[in-house]
Amino acid sequence: MMQDGITIYPVERLGNQLFQYATGLEQARRLQVPLYVNRAFYLEEAAAKRRVYSLDYQLDAFDSGIVDPIGEEYHRPIFYGLPPIRTVESFHRRIGSRLPGPGSRIFGERSFGYDPRIHDVVPGTTLLGFFQSWRYCTTVVEEVRRRMTALTAPSAWYAAMCEQLRPGDGSVVLNVRRSDYLLPRQRAVHGVATRSYYERSLRLVRGLGVTGPVYVMSEALDDVMREFEGIPDLVPIQPPPGTDPMELILLLARADALVAANSSFSWWGGFLGERPGRPVVAPRPWFTLKRIDSDDLLMPDWITLDREDHPDPAGAVSVPAQARSSRPLDSEEHIRV
Repeated sequence: MMQDGITIYPVERLGNQLFQYATGLEQARRLQVPLYVNRAFYLEEAAAKRRVYSLDYQLDAFDSGIVDPIGEEYHRPIFYGLPPIRTVESFHRRIGSRLPGPGSRIFGERSFGYDPRIHDVVPGTTLLGFFQSWRYCTTVVEEVRRRMTALTAPSAWYAAMCEQLRPGDGSVVLNVRRSDYLLPRQRAVHGVATRSYYERSLRLVRGLGVTGPVYVMSEALDDVMREFEGIPDLVPIQPPPGTDPMELILLLARADALVAANSSFSWWGGFLGERPGRPVVAPRPWFTLKRIDSDDLLMPDWITLDREDHPDPAGAVSVPAQARSSRPLDSEEHIRV
């Protein structure tokens, strides 16, 4: 553990790692100390064998400014119970509540909501948690966006897609999560945003004047294109094998409207592309598991729509006059979506 800075302990896939990075960056900047990383989650072989899918450390895809210490003594598990934890909720219930708070050498997140105790951490602290809220990085937003968009080795495919998908061209991206979200265990925690949600969201952003091409991005693209058959003029985004997922997030950020899935991957596509007049639609609820408090997760100006089939066949959803609210849409001024 590095005594002169803040250390992050990234876990899970890229979307989660980005939250942990942004949180650590804010604390390192507040304290004017280096930001270090402990990569034990990805290096500990016994834990890796118990996972149902492979995971890689991915914060080296961009100019993060992280100091990655040399030597295995700096990349040891905080304790061996962490790597098998399967969900955010189980982390908070089984681990976070037992960890010490500020002033200790480990700061453990205790719930999914924003925890202001983090501003009491001192140099030499390792941050352990998911930290899924924009409120953890409010003072470093511009640096986060600048660094995350500075890829270390952008591919030729990404460069070509940037020419095709340009901010200002009225493009819309539907980001659809399927695959592991369809498994019973994941579905019980996250749930799935339905085709109806995407159709209603598309009508909404069209009504807001975003009328360019509609792209589809998904880790299960062939299945989704079959599922969305009948929705006209969809353009699939087809990355070649081995494409860095950070490139895909940045393509989401380039779109003039994003219809997000309930995933951290989608969240970053919304956050990194934030600009005036750009609608981001997110599904509600974000989690099926009701005891996860996601009130601090979404940006305040994002629109939310029910992710299940709407009871009204016409799909009437109320939208505030400015069409920008992350709360349920219930104004009398509405458009048909």
